[in-house]
Amino acid sequence: MTGLNAFAPGRDEVYQAFDLISSWPDYCQSPLLSCPGLADELGIGKVWIKDESKRFGLGGVKALGAPYGLKRQLLKRGIEPGSPQCRDYTAIAATDGNHGLATAWAATKFNCPAKIYVGSDVDPARMRRIRDNGAELVYVDGTYDDAVLAASDAATASNVLLITDTDYSGDLDVTRDIMAGYAVLGVECARQLRAQNEILDSIFLQCGVGGMAAGCAIGMWHETGQKPVVCSVEPETAACVKTSIERGTLTRVPGKLLTRMVGLSCGCPSLSAFEILQDVCIGNIVINDAIAKRVQDQMTLGVRNDPPLDTWDTGISGIAGLWHVAQNPELRDRFALTSQSRVLVINSEGAIPDQYLQPNV
Repeated sequence: MTGLNAFAPGRDEVYQAFDLISSWPDYCQSPLLSCPGLADELGIGKVWIKDESKRFGLGGVKALGAPYGLKRQLLKRGIEPGSPQCRDYTAIAATDGNHGLATAWAATKFNCPAKIYVGSDVDPARMRRIRDNGAELVYVDGTYDDAVLAASDAATASNVLLITDTDYSGDLDVTRDIMAGYAVLGVECARQLRAQNEILDSIFLQCGVGGMAAGCAIGMWHETGQKPVVCSVEPETAACVKTSIERGTLTRVPGKLLTRMVGLSCGCPSLSAFEILQDVCIGNIVINDAIAKRVQDQMTLGVRNDPPLDTWDTGISGIAGLWHVAQNPELRDRFALTSQSRVLVINSEGAIPDQYLQPNV
């Protein structure tokens, strides 16, 4: 077992991110939704959904990471974000959807050009939205992991800022900063639960490369002083966190990584995220697309008098993982779910606006 202080980002980095992000004029903590209908449906005590569907108007948790990461990169170079000098610096990122959108939005906000690298199977609607936020798309013949490597190769010039939440070697300060931005999510959750005098038993967190999940976990750990009990959730076609934890080392999974949970279509975790998740996870869940689609359909209608949830194909994943476990007696026992369990899940994104779903946009 590893102590909290061994992990990056550290406490000072987490609260520096919280102080800066919470000072932005358009900041508002996202709601923590109590869902008694969902809890009844799943036969557990309480379920809370941290709803990121409206975060900064982008509809996703990734808006906490890339904007903070880009701002920190500019400030470290002595450049005021939004100043005319920012036009001389290009922000580069790889994405399977939401991180690229957040980077494009942040680059426009801070007056930087942006280039977003995408693999062969990125959802066209997500690419339209990235372009609409001012970024140039660079197409890579391959997976998300191939796009990560291509973006890294392109970011060698002094006027290029690599804004990546994926770091396979563990030495990129921008990835630490982005994870510190995600940690704001965990700090918010801990404070909202404390205000309700509630204590969690476990958190079901969806994982692509693991940055959001690890950031959320580390933020909660710092804020509460207690190590969170985390269950990771991944698509069965791209379960790189599960595979890496089982093998005890960073592991790349093969294949095209195709899944409707497109934001989780990743073949290898980020190292710093993996190190945190290896410590906090009590188990690792894989689900298929059919389960994710079925749960998304149920949640957008509302479950047992709960209000409908604004969610999308990646955002639903953690909730779908909990649903899958709760309705399987063997998995319920393995993950210690009972009629008294108190569980947190993250709705990490809202629906893509209708105009981007039209092919002619």
